[in-house]
Amino acid sequence: MQRTLSALTIVVALLLAFGLPVGAGDPVHVMLANDDGIDAPGLAAMAAALAADPAYRVTVVAPKHQQSVSGHALVTRSEVEVTAHEAVAGCPAWSVAGTPATVALVGLTALLVDDPPQLVVSGINSGENDGLGAWTSGTVAVAREGAFAGIPAVAVSLQLDWSDPRPDFAAAARWAKPVIDAVREHGLPPATYLNVSIPRDPSAIRGYRVARMGLDPSEVARYVAVRVDDDGTRWYSSLWKPPAAVTPGGDTHAMAGGWVTLVPLGLDLTVDSAIPFLLQLGIPSPPPSGEALQR
Repeated sequence: MQRTLSALTIVVALLLAFGLPVGAGDPVHVMLANDDGIDAPGLAAMAAALAADPAYRVTVVAPKHQQSVSGHALVTRSEVEVTAHEAVAGCPAWSVAGTPATVALVGLTALLVDDPPQLVVSGINSGENDGLGAWTSGTVAVAREGAFAGIPAVAVSLQLDWSDPRPDFAAAARWAKPVIDAVREHGLPPATYLNVSIPRDPSAIRGYRVARMGLDPSEVARYVAVRVDDDGTRWYSSLWKPPAAVTPGGDTHAMAGGWVTLVPLGLDLTVDSAIPFLLQLGIPSPPPSGEALQR
């Protein structure tokens, strides 16, 4: 308990350092979403943990079907089906037939426009979204949409032991909630959202650790040939394995050490250190169109 409280103190101190006001008053309205689908056990566990606290009022807006690894894809060229769903852990719920980012955008700009959420929570995802996995994660995309809207947003994922048929999402929710509590009270910096990764064995967690997004490449990330039809059509299937070695300081390394990792991600993808390099290239303007044709 002492170790956990000490780690949480660090989290709260970090958020206080951002200089954001502490909220108070009525229950905070949370839009809870995910990418595993509205019937996923991780979503129910997170809803139950938040709904049990009178500081929260939760509305679930989640994909109708499994939508993992869909990144930030949006449905824009067809209508989106939205259906009232039975309550999730006692919370009102909506099912949206779309990608996670679409689900979040429908929730924020349509379903909840007259009752806007003050906090966006995504997860708990079945499987880790650490390192470069944050790029393709639908769970993280939900939080990113929250940041686009200027709302504090947290994505939560549980690393899985894939041989375990019943991951302990309730324990993962207990570790996620203090982080969400801190964000509820103190917010996040502008254009920032939080990616939280929980180790596969919550009983062995050492505490919380602020980390960078790991950039270690996957050991395997490719498509492999499966078969070729008589008409020449080729079929490929994806193959992926996590990084074989990880760099200290990144979230993958910290999670492997038993830490719940907190990675602040930003909307600004500019690599500032590359700007001087580009400026010194001295790229010339193209020749006038007439000269280009003569050549």
